[in-house]
Amino acid sequence: MRRGSLLKKLRKEWGWYMFISIPVLGTLVFNIYPVIISFITSLKNGRGVYIGLANYEVLLTDPLFMTSIKNTVYMGILQLCINLPLAFFLANMVNSVRTGKNVFKVMFLLPMIMSMVTVALIFKFIFSADPNGLMNSLFRALGLQPLTWLSSVHLSRETVVIMNVWKNVGYNVILFLAGLQSIPVELYEAASIDGANEFDKTRYITLPGIRNIFIFVYITTSIHVLKKFTDVYAISGQDGDPGNTLLTIILYIYRKSFSTTSHTDIGVGSATAIILLLVIMIITLINLKITNRTNDT
Repeated sequence: MRRGSLLKKLRKEWGWYMFISIPVLGTLVFNIYPVIISFITSLKNGRGVYIGLANYEVLLTDPLFMTSIKNTVYMGILQLCINLPLAFFLANMVNSVRTGKNVFKVMFLLPMIMSMVTVALIFKFIFSADPNGLMNSLFRALGLQPLTWLSSVHLSRETVVIMNVWKNVGYNVILFLAGLQSIPVELYEAASIDGANEFDKTRYITLPGIRNIFIFVYITTSIHVLKKFTDVYAISGQDGDPGNTLLTIILYIYRKSFSTTSHTDIGVGSATAIILLLVIMIITLINLKITNRTNDT
């Protein structure tokens, strides 16, 4: 009897299981399987011979790997510190506009539909090291000294961060704007009657009202900044010049696995990919733990 009812239930709901099986199968084939293969490859040398954790030991003693971590972390933190506050500020400004909000939405989304290679070419032209470049011409008109920008070991990372913020801030603006528009206007009106200023409204109404969206934006942006590749590759190629300042973890993986100008070792590249995966998982779990604790309090 129980078996018959189970078969009847499966026949009734098999369509839903078919729909679920598609993303599950895609996750297994395109996510889980490559991770397993990468881990197995990380335990072998370039000739496919098992060598245990030797590739991980090589990483810990490779100064280029440490440089890639420093560059990735530095650019990631800097991009987070600029992107999130700027997106929240711009979303508040757009939300306060009475007419033409859709126009601003389109303006913020336009950079997103452009490929990163195209954006990189535009910014290489704007921030050219040539004294007659666009940005340097503006500097000279203001009486300032021209800068080398992307060719400078002191400014290349910051310039790439500016490029990334310009391209990606619109996505976060739209998310914050959706959260702001979901907050009832009556709350702000009641706060105004009680004598609350703009700072109090932001602190006690706006921020709690968009907490979940802020958490989502923070976590997704944190993951995104750790996977920098296309932008730095389009600017500097696989070498990460000038002076390895644009060498990120993903670019290091590319150099070790697919480089055409330097020695490659797919085992070391796979080991780096596994370490990056673990780092992203740990950071995500820590962020979720902190945010869940904040929600509970």
